[in-house]
Amino acid sequence: MGPIREAQLVCESNQYDPKKHLRGLTGLLGGCLCLLLLRFLFIQSEQQNWFPFLEWLGCSQLQQLKDNHLGSLCFWAVGCLFCYALIPALLIRFVLRERLKDYGLRLPRGKETLPLLGLGLAVMAPLVFLASQSLGFLKVYPFYDPHWDGFPGWDFFLWESLYAMQFLALEFFFRGFLIHSTLPVMGAWSIPVMVMPYCMIHFQKPFPEALASIFAGLFLGWLGLKTRSVLPGFALHAGVAWAMDLMALYRKGYW
Repeated sequence: MGPIREAQLVCESNQYDPKKHLRGLTGLLGGCLCLLLLRFLFIQSEQQNWFPFLEWLGCSQLQQLKDNHLGSLCFWAVGCLFCYALIPALLIRFVLRERLKDYGLRLPRGKETLPLLGLGLAVMAPLVFLASQSLGFLKVYPFYDPHWDGFPGWDFFLWESLYAMQFLALEFFFRGFLIHSTLPVMGAWSIPVMVMPYCMIHFQKPFPEALASIFAGLFLGWLGLKTRSVLPGFALHAGVAWAMDLMALYRKGYW
């Protein structure tokens, strides 16, 4: 049985479950809250909103992170962990009183997981190579240009590690929390509903990448339901992102 059919059966089997509406409402409104907090507190252009709070705490020296590119990016990545992972996890455990593994935080099922990952990487590899030829791509990637001296140094590995961790949080939020919270109400339609905000977070990216996020979101949503896990999507997402960074650094002459 395919994941789309399974999703429809979940919706039909929960037809008379009164909790399904609380679950769907928690996912949609909680998702809006998480995205708002990330946009207005952690994105780089808005991090100064923390200054009054830092002064009240007596930690005004931390304001210097705003002028440090690596520090500002790390603060954004930590914000992603907070908004994409911690808040949804708290809502699942203490509002819905459900298990995190039922929202995709589990090992994948099925022997087809590795072939699907291989297929995804095989499709994305030539696209990354072609995209890296454009100046628009090189203006965006990598988010952090490491120091030339001693490359690759600690700053490069610190950033790329945090970069990967925020993808795990992102996958849990979009392919775990948003999909599984709305699944009993919407069935398979929970995937395209999730794709809308997922596409919107790519609006500041180059247009081809923003357009591709629609199809990537659909595939990753399907993959998450197929394997009942967000980990395959994380592996694919992080692998592609690292490949994009490495290709951009290569084009910029780092090696």
